[in-house]
Amino acid sequence: MNHPAFVHIPDSRTEGVRSYCEPATPHPLQLTFLTEEGERQWVDRLRGHIVAARLDAADRMIAEALAPFEGRIAKLAKIASADDVALEGWEDLMPILAEHEGPAITAITVGLTNEPDLVFDGTDEHEPTLVIALYSDDSFAFSSASRDALLAECLSDNPAFAGEEEDVEFYSVLTGLAALNTALIQSKHRYYLRDGRDGVEGRAPGGYCEYVLGTWVRALRFLQALERAADAHGLPEGARLVAGTFGLHTDFASLMREGEAPLNAQPAADIAPVATLTMKKWEPKHDPLADLYSPGSSDSGSSLRKRVVVDEGEPVVAAPPAQAVTEIAEPSEATAEPKPGLIARLFRRLRRA
Repeated sequence: MNHPAFVHIPDSRTEGVRSYCEPATPHPLQLTFLTEEGERQWVDRLRGHIVAARLDAADRMIAEALAPFEGRIAKLAKIASADDVALEGWEDLMPILAEHEGPAITAITVGLTNEPDLVFDGTDEHEPTLVIALYSDDSFAFSSASRDALLAECLSDNPAFAGEEEDVEFYSVLTGLAALNTALIQSKHRYYLRDGRDGVEGRAPGGYCEYVLGTWVRALRFLQALERAADAHGLPEGARLVAGTFGLHTDFASLMREGEAPLNAQPAADIAPVATLTMKKWEPKHDPLADLYSPGSSDSGSSLRKRVVVDEGEPVVAAPPAQAVTEIAEPSEATAEPKPGLIARLFRRLRRA
């Protein structure tokens, strides 16, 4: 149907949506997930590998649990190779930051999520969305915060650095997960209530187990792609790279990179010596007018201060030239001092002020 208002909703009999063919013998993960405690322990173990950035260990754990499943999500998860998932545009990060005139970037957060209401769009496949933000220590002490404190702040409901991103125009997209991501969006096996209405007995529903595994495969492939991009194109010196997911059933935060040279962890031996600050002894600024009043100067005051004849015809002799000002000091009481000239009086006034 081509009507623009038409919304396609997958039928419940579509494989991987509601319909699921249970195996004759339950798989090991179905027995592990039979109880809430068993599921929690398994997920916590996997999340521990992810948060600690032990991606190879997480990959092996997922692959072992996923191997016997053969449903729609399991098939898509198996063919979602790490080599086929990539972050496009990450190579632009360093050139963009080279022109950044703001404070030094000390943290980059990369979150994986989905746009809302995609479940109603069954006609297209959807890649997960990346949410990238760059921060400086002006908003939070990223450089000095411990690993646990930083991750706890990232997972809090209202992080201290929320809304304090640096004004840097940088975009990157994740590719290679559209098929798996769309299958997870459309799946109706998102919950296992354990109330007797799940349609199976003595095991966890296979569809639910596949959904959980699929969400962790999506998260793992994202982290592997981010790790490769950071290795290939680099990060700002001293910047910490934090990655995670939200709204995807696998919410977590992982410190992927500590930074090649953390700003507050530079060894003392590597710090360049600082030049000693020296100060020149203060001397009064040379007054060019003082030369005019110097007795030994060729341009003495006598050549400039000529006799002035007043209206009555009585000559007025100019005042004797003032001594050159060489330093600002109180004259000796025993020394007779001629009447100071204009420049000398100004210096004295400034000194007393």
